[in-house]
Amino acid sequence: MHHKEVKFKEIYKQSKDKIYRLCLGFSGNKAEADDLFQEVYIKVWNNLSSFRKESNINTWIYRIATNTAILSANKSAKTRARMDQLKLENEFLTLDNSGPDYAEKEIMKLYKVIATLKEQDRIIISLFLEQHSYIEIAEIVGISVSNVGVKINRIKKSLTKKMNSYGK
Repeated sequence: MHHKEVKFKEIYKQSKDKIYRLCLGFSGNKAEADDLFQEVYIKVWNNLSSFRKESNINTWIYRIATNTAILSANKSAKTRARMDQLKLENEFLTLDNSGPDYAEKEIMKLYKVIATLKEQDRIIISLFLEQHSYIEIAEIVGISVSNVGVKINRIKKSLTKKMNSYGK
């Protein structure tokens, strides 16, 4: 097997779950998350040869993922605004019929609420939920470490408020 393929498979295996959760947190629904996820790994594959060893591979992949997510969000912002309300209502209704799995429902609810945040906040909270350090988050997002702390506290407050009023 070609060296690039081996490297790609290795990267994919260790990052796919986190990147998928990031895509889900970003788009708030499975279909969009799947598309985004695929797009991210196409970019990873295409840019693998330009990856510089001195930077962290996870940071590099997150950068690709967040940039891809922002681009796709900007492209579909108008369409999304029209679809969002409808989609949230429909998905929430179908979620309610999905049986007794309360925790899973709460997680989906959290992702839907995260999807309503501003782009940068979505990235920050998704990285935070993946237990990245403030330093890593600052590096990926391109803001100061102290600013990361401030933003996380603000986002948490906002999420708590939105979670409590969601679906009421």
